[in-house]
Amino acid sequence: MKLRGFFLGLVVSAALLLSLSAHAQGCAACRDNTAATSPSTQRAYRHAIILMAGVASTFFLVTVALLRKKQ
Repeated sequence: MKLRGFFLGLVVSAALLLSLSAHAQGCAACRDNTAATSPSTQRAYRHAIILMAGVASTFFLVTVALLRKKQ
């Protein structure tokens, strides 16, 4: 069972590390508003997006882990 978990972790890690870069959906209003800001603000937006995605992913994974543990 531990070997199966190891391989699953290996596959998930490889998929995350080797994935293609994602592009925004192309909302014109968002693009125009972001383009009108300074480079430091744009950098802050990029970091905020990564932070929010990380928090949401962590929340999801913790929830899944807790639900699996209850079974």
